[in-house]
Amino acid sequence: MVGAVARDVWMSAINGIPPTRITGDIDFAIFIDDKGTYEKLRNYLINTEGFSPYSTNNFVLIWKKVIQVDLLPFGAIEDKNTKVSIGDVGLTSLNMPGFKEIYDEGLPELELEEQHRFKFCTLPGIVILKLIAWQDRPEIRRDDIKDISKVLEHFFEMYADEIYENHNDLFGDDKLDLNLIAARVMGREMNKIARRNVSLFDRLKELLEVNTNNSDSAMAKIMIEFYGNTIENNLAVIEQIKIGYLE
Repeated sequence: MVGAVARDVWMSAINGIPPTRITGDIDFAIFIDDKGTYEKLRNYLINTEGFSPYSTNNFVLIWKKVIQVDLLPFGAIEDKNTKVSIGDVGLTSLNMPGFKEIYDEGLPELELEEQHRFKFCTLPGIVILKLIAWQDRPEIRRDDIKDISKVLEHFFEMYADEIYENHNDLFGDDKLDLNLIAARVMGREMNKIARRNVSLFDRLKELLEVNTNNSDSAMAKIMIEFYGNTIENNLAVIEQIKIGYLE
């Protein structure tokens, strides 16, 4: 599970933090080898499980005429540019950077109704995917940065055990409050994922550098809308993410 569902698992189900915004979509990333296997899965869901196809998007099904379910294939099905192409009508291709690396780093599992087990995206993985989505379509993906801000706001409390056990070197720096420590750890954890792929690593490195080099940082400006603070506050947070990422 990725997207808003994975975010809400961490926020609400595990840590009891109310979500900032609600979405009706459910995103499933599917590790899959080839188009034929994907199409068999899609046809099974339509013909046997009662899903309905979405005429303008080959990666979307509708459950009970209400809930949009996105099926996002990744893995060997991708071409060398992380692109997946399915079908010939409507939306037929997706770019899937980061999904394989997040999967390979390891995912926690969740059991629903004592019978269904799903892997769900880690918090650093969520941040990586949202950064990429925002970078690809900044004009319509501002909410991705607000979602990242929500994760960062609560990251220390959600990740406290890991921080105290494996990142206690940061507590000796008087310049770092808990929020900045959390941002630094987020950068370190993102590094573990992105370093598996040079192209992905360099892309995120450039994004973080662009958004920390001056007060025109688009990311820092959007974060103001969430926090109601100053651009300097947000530049400090992004700077710590960058430092952790490059360590």
